Amino acid sequence: MKFAMGLAAAIMMAACSADPADAPSPNNGAGENAASQITAFVGANIIPMDGSDMVEVGTVIVEGDRITAVFSSGEIDPPEGAEIIDAAGQFLIPGLAEMHAHIPSGNSGWATEDILFLYVSQGVTTARGMQGGSGQLKLRARANAGDIISPTLYLAAPSMSGNSVRSPAQGVERVRKAKDDGWDLLKVHEGLSRETYDAIADTANELEIPFGGHVSDEVGLQHAANKGQRTVDHLDNYLDFMGAETSPVIDEALSRAVALTKGAGMGVVPTMALWEYFAAKPGDFDDYNELRFVPKNVVDGWARRVASGGNTEASEDEQAIYFENRRKLLKALADGGAEILLGSDAPQLYSVPGFSIHREMAAMAEAGMTPAQILHSGTAAPRAYFAEKDTFGQIAPGNRADLILVGANPLDDISNASNINGVMVRGRWLSRDDIDARQDELAAKYGN
Repeated sequence: MKFAMGLAAAIMMAACSADPADAPSPNNGAGENAASQITAFVGANIIPMDGSDMVEVGTVIVEGDRITAVFSSGEIDPPEGAEIIDAAGQFLIPGLAEMHAHIPSGNSGWATEDILFLYVSQGVTTARGMQGGSGQLKLRARANAGDIISPTLYLAAPSMSGNSVRSPAQGVERVRKAKDDGWDLLKVHEGLSRETYDAIADTANELEIPFGGHVSDEVGLQHAANKGQRTVDHLDNYLDFMGAETSPVIDEALSRAVALTKGAGMGVVPTMALWEYFAAKPGDFDDYNELRFVPKNVVDGWARRVASGGNTEASEDEQAIYFENRRKLLKALADGGAEILLGSDAPQLYSVPGFSIHREMAAMAEAGMTPAQILHSGTAAPRAYFAEKDTFGQIAPGNRADLILVGANPLDDISNASNINGVMVRGRWLSRDDIDARQDELAAKYGN
């Protein structure tokens, strides 16, 4: 069974704004705030995600864009002049990473800075962009300097597919240019011949630039693992590897998949929720309140795609087997200790930036992952993935000050991670009132 995923890039490009880097925008004060402000979260239940236990009634001190101290007692006096965040009875967790994000550039009327804000509003403070395009490197510089409200961005170069790279020589050239231009990683897409894929992989390994994304049918999962592909997104080609696209997966096949993944040091970005959207029916998204923040023409385009029934050629019985096999695979990978990285492929097909991460976490829970495993996939696991770039994903001194204050314990129920009372991104604090005010502006702007 094949889902019509070749349309993903085209749909993504239709859900976007004008060139993000070249359009003028106001400085939202993020850089100035992070550079000068000392903030103290007082009385929080701290979930550090560093392997240690939750700290009850603790205090976290932030100076600039870094966490400088974590105290296990609410008795600690914050530094003089600090902004005090009363976190009593609440839970403080590291910001989340969206490990399959899209940072669009196009003409749909959905402003890029609005998209970036939506990520942050739902606690996404790091984003791995997987569709490089014009202006994005300039945008990355502005975002990471705090000039706009945005996750910290790590960006893949423009994707390499069978349509865009037609020979091994061209593959080598594209990889070398991506490295020289300063992209953080490479994106591989469908349709690559094995020879071209090998040229891309060998050059990427030589230049020490990671590559990930899809697995072309001619390449196959085993060969991608052998070549050092860093991530396989969407669990691409896994069911084919296990012989489980149209029949129930067996335990021995699951064990082979887990062993291959761990042995290769390969991570997976499952995008569970989005994949089920491709088999959706009209009306399935009527209660998605976050559609208020999306331009009407974009939502109408998503609705037309679902109504067309063109997202999958599979019968309902085949779909049921396919999705159950994906859920079993994800649970086996998680329980087997494979690297799971949180990602939702937003924005596209009802995956609204930020909100889609929480829907993805719910889908991961449905697959049988524990709240601790899911939270790890969005915090400590991305920290390890980006270890050479920065230190984040834990509440500990020296880490980037990316934090989410939530009203209930997400380790009891992962849905509590969406009960957000405020978000800090690189030391800039956005209260619930700040988030609500900006969201109200977006709802009025886009009219959904």
